[in-house]
Amino acid sequence: MSYSNSYPTERPTLNLDFGNSGKLDSRISYSRSSTGTALSSERHLSSENLIPYSNDLSQSVWTKRNVTIPATNITAPDGTSTASSLLETTATATHDFYEEFYSASGVSYTFTLYAKANGRDTFIVSPQATSTIASVEFNLTAVTSTVVSGSADSHSITAIGSTGWYKLQVTVTATGSGTGFLQTYFRVGGSTTYAGDATKGAYIWGCQVSSTGETVLNETSGQIHREYAPTLKTSAANEPRFEYTTGGESEGLLIEAQATNKATYSEDFTNAVYNKYRATIEPASAIAPDGTLTASFLREDATASNTHYFNAVTDTGLSVGTTQYAVSIFVKAAGRSKIRIYDNNQNTPGTTTFDLSSGTVVTGDGSIQSCGNGWFRCTIIPTCDYSATSTVYIMLDNGSGTSYTGNGFSGILVWGYQLETGVSASSAYIKSNSGSSTTRSADSCSVANADFGYTGGPISITAEANTSDVSSASKIIFRYDGGDVYTNYFQGSLLVNYVTVGGATQALQYPSSVAAGTDYKVASRVDTNSINSAANGTAQTADTSAVLPDLAGATLHIGGISGSQCLNGNLKNLKVFSAPLSDTNLTALTSS
Repeated sequence: MSYSNSYPTERPTLNLDFGNSGKLDSRISYSRSSTGTALSSERHLSSENLIPYSNDLSQSVWTKRNVTIPATNITAPDGTSTASSLLETTATATHDFYEEFYSASGVSYTFTLYAKANGRDTFIVSPQATSTIASVEFNLTAVTSTVVSGSADSHSITAIGSTGWYKLQVTVTATGSGTGFLQTYFRVGGSTTYAGDATKGAYIWGCQVSSTGETVLNETSGQIHREYAPTLKTSAANEPRFEYTTGGESEGLLIEAQATNKATYSEDFTNAVYNKYRATIEPASAIAPDGTLTASFLREDATASNTHYFNAVTDTGLSVGTTQYAVSIFVKAAGRSKIRIYDNNQNTPGTTTFDLSSGTVVTGDGSIQSCGNGWFRCTIIPTCDYSATSTVYIMLDNGSGTSYTGNGFSGILVWGYQLETGVSASSAYIKSNSGSSTTRSADSCSVANADFGYTGGPISITAEANTSDVSSASKIIFRYDGGDVYTNYFQGSLLVNYVTVGGATQALQYPSSVAAGTDYKVASRVDTNSINSAANGTAQTADTSAVLPDLAGATLHIGGISGSQCLNGNLKNLKVFSAPLSDTNLTALTSS
């Protein structure tokens, strides 16, 4: 069959190409009275380490002065044999090591390294960003950090369990552009110049310099680390949201119903509404999916043979009972690459294990969505069958299960906790950090016939859309409703083409079964004694005894009706033809 007799010769009266244009046609009426988020085509610096060998100080890129590297197979904080041993020479001089990087004026740089005493327990870390030098003394025995010269934006020392390892951190802001250094001196008796002892030194591991402010290690082994990720962007009120995949492919216009995040602190996991159990929350540890330094590190302690988690009583004590709800959270591996999320207060616990290295659901009925650079949004939708307050747990898994002996170092990055009730799927992220729940308004999108020239009579409409919600409620792709009705919608696992005239059904067809998040191409026509539809290349049997509906005075609603029966998904395109397309046309227009 040739192209000419498969595809319509008629041009569409209205051609809305949301997927390629990334904007709304000026004839469309659109509103949403609140802000809203979507994964955009914009990208941000998601993680960085400007030191090419973070763990192996024996490499020549590291300058060693009056120190030797007898071994690089020392047990590191993460349990691997990747730390370097440094011993002094007997020279009366400074005993130090450093690595260079390029620094830019006005940029804040965060310097981190891990140290363990081996005869020497005091160090001067001198992060230099061109003309800015801050000398900070770290004492591993006293567990103190003190600025001894210069100026630092911040500095800290953190014990890694009872392993003897400590995390040393300093942040400075460069006042000029050029070569910067991460430089560390051994210090004895208050001085960095002394006669060394060849039996004494320290173990060093996990060196990092980053302009992002993150303090979670990005390991390197020959190249610097720099990774960009798509930005979870917040759009202003009445600004449409155009969504993209992590690979930059357009998903089209996002249209959702009103939704409420009942979590009262969606990003602040230090708040008392979250209980931490054999684990610590370290805020502002990494760049979150929205490009801000707001992701927290959930770090396990070293408790033997036990669980490590934090938990949230839904909405600080909300009794959901048998009301269906959805819980989602953004997570990224940081030493642990598996997590378990579950609600243990229902008769049927919603337990799901997620693998953050492969981006898959290991066990359970949850779902996982990639957000770029190792970030995933993990969702569970428990079966609500018990009238009680529900508690959601986010648990670490070491690969063998959730009960194990922690190392005091490993964990996951967490951000953007969301709880929605009365739903069958999670909607786009809603920030809720004010101590109370936060609501995002529904998207409303429509166009009047008069604005694109349709005056009634035979009509055909094609569209490409998806939905995240396969519940029994209707999720409209498009709908004419002015007494007579012509509509296409998702309902449960079905696609529906529905036409009524004077309240009587003229055609009700179910051309295809659907899955959440999958794109479907639909096409249908309405004419006297000829109503039919097609989806993904398959046409139905035409209704040959139908009455033509009167749609001249109706408005074409796109993705819902004034905020109700919303698509809860993406619309890539929609075309209106002021003519009845043939079955061959319908089939061709919906084929891949």
